[in-house]
Amino acid sequence: MGEKNADQQHDDQLNGSSSTKGVGAYLLHRAKPHLPPWLGVAGAGLAGTLGSIRWQDSSAAGVGLTLASVALTGATWWAGRGTSAQRRLHSAITVAAGSAWVTAACLAGPTAAPLGDLYLMGGPVVALSWNVRMMMRRNPDAAGEGSDKGLLEKVGLAKAKLARTEVEPNRVTARLALEPGEQTNDDVTSTLPRIASALDLPTTAVRYLPDPDSARQGELVIVPHDMLADTVRWEENGPAFPGGSITDPLVIGVYDDGSPLALWLPGDKKAGRNATHVLIAGMTGSGKGDGALNLQTEILTRTDVIMWLSDPKGFQDFRPLLPAYDWAVEGGAATEIMVEAVKAVIPARTTWLGQHNYRQWEAASAKPQTDPKHSCSKDGSACGCPGLPFHVVWFEEAGVSLGLLGDDAFNSIANLARSAGMALVVSLQRPSHDQIATTTRDALGSRLCFGVPNATASGFMLPDTVVDAGAAPERWANRRPGYCYLVTPGVPEERYSSPGRTRWFTDSAVSLMETVAQWAARNGAKADPVTEKAAATVAGNAYTERRRVDVDATDDTEDGEMTNEHEPLVDAEDTVINPEQELEAPEQGDDTPIFGQDTGRKPKPEEARRLLAQAIAEFEAEGRMVIGPKDFYDWCDKHNLSRPWVSARLTEAYKEGRLADAGRGRWRIVPQMSHA
Repeated sequence: MGEKNADQQHDDQLNGSSSTKGVGAYLLHRAKPHLPPWLGVAGAGLAGTLGSIRWQDSSAAGVGLTLASVALTGATWWAGRGTSAQRRLHSAITVAAGSAWVTAACLAGPTAAPLGDLYLMGGPVVALSWNVRMMMRRNPDAAGEGSDKGLLEKVGLAKAKLARTEVEPNRVTARLALEPGEQTNDDVTSTLPRIASALDLPTTAVRYLPDPDSARQGELVIVPHDMLADTVRWEENGPAFPGGSITDPLVIGVYDDGSPLALWLPGDKKAGRNATHVLIAGMTGSGKGDGALNLQTEILTRTDVIMWLSDPKGFQDFRPLLPAYDWAVEGGAATEIMVEAVKAVIPARTTWLGQHNYRQWEAASAKPQTDPKHSCSKDGSACGCPGLPFHVVWFEEAGVSLGLLGDDAFNSIANLARSAGMALVVSLQRPSHDQIATTTRDALGSRLCFGVPNATASGFMLPDTVVDAGAAPERWANRRPGYCYLVTPGVPEERYSSPGRTRWFTDSAVSLMETVAQWAARNGAKADPVTEKAAATVAGNAYTERRRVDVDATDDTEDGEMTNEHEPLVDAEDTVINPEQELEAPEQGDDTPIFGQDTGRKPKPEEARRLLAQAIAEFEAEGRMVIGPKDFYDWCDKHNLSRPWVSARLTEAYKEGRLADAGRGRWRIVPQMSHA
């Protein structure tokens, strides 16, 4: 039977009988670790006594013993170079004192004054100092410090000091102080892969958070267990705060230590949090689509927010949620007019907020204004104006829209929308400079970064400080769908380098998504009069007759098809035609033109204005509110009119106020009601 370990023997002695024999065995067991220093003192006394018999009054022996004493002390100092400075010094002093006493005792005798008194007083002091040191070494904190120092020594940070260590469930945070003048926070950042290797952990499990007020202090964070490995389905939990406010956190997943992964869109003065826009990016297969669905379902289940959506993919991922959007369009011209509408809505909303004494949008803004403090009435009484819901404008696959509209279109709304109680969400695969302007990217204060192909791509999304702290989405690429980093106001900066994971949407989630959309259509916020009027002033029929799904309809009408018993049976452009009027006589140029001449004839001024008004009305009826010469190609062929003639007439219409300059050689149609 093997020998029992020390702890088992200790327990047996504590729990054994209380006889004299048992007590003696216990005391001997407890005393054994402390006996070596006392044995050393006894050995020194014995050596001095025996030496005095042989070498007393011998000058040659005195020289030899002195040299031996110096050599032994030096050897002790050399041997202690791998230990702590305190232990090295303690050992050298002990050996020097002991060897000096033995030398003197051998030459003068151990009882010669004052050697005998020094032995009786100094011997126990030296032995007790080692006993005290041994007891202090048993401190668990000291043991932990020693192991941590061993780890730091392995990775080249032997001179660093651990100030304090906090142990939480699945998270260890150690305060680190580096050697002044010799080490900086950059030295710790470069050792993170080696620390992960020493601990046998993934590189992303070890992060370093530099102290912004110090170049040599920070916190080393270690997450030993990856809690993101288990996929969580969205339908298992559903939205976090259904029926709540957009000011409540939008929970989209979990961090690697199990805490909620959440963000906010509106600002909060009391919390010191600014309003923000969101940039979502990630390579194909990284889980960016599921991340977008997590965020959208959170937004759409709040009762004080409306959402506009532009999706060039034809609502491939978001079709079950269509009833919940206030306005949803596909790419191209429809997105172009939505951008123009956003430009018009921003000043209208900021004016309303200013008139009602709101420095920024808050939850009270979305409710009827019954508080005299937020009244637009000149007499100071409550105005009772309808509230102004928060407004989210989402551009999916924004790289396509940016390619068509140019950066200027997004720059203006990104810089101004936050003050209007609006949040811009831009989602694309790679936010490089050839996809999105640096100015626009910098205005999108929140970043939700999924896996990317390389470190260059991660640099487009994450600040340098977050990358230096250990964030590395390129290590996942698309091998771990849903893994992400979140940089956003309201979240502690030390969380920025902590990976999280969004929830997974499966085919079984579709029915719950449809339920969410129907609930939002019935119970969610509706567009306020200010937003509706500003959008209609610019977008006209494209907004007022936008696609809406009637979730309470009981007939077999397909989604998106709306019937109106008051809808006229004649197209708008044909209402001016008198069926009794005879056709005009042919004019010169009505026939096929001769080669080399402008196509078609040149109408009289009166007819030209009528034809142009008719063309613009046709585009407006179709909801194509942003036009240019290229949009008239088919129309010119139909009416036998030349392109240069159309360009000249568009300029005239701009001067008359029927068109507005949309930039890039494009014109925005001013709706008839606004023109009137």
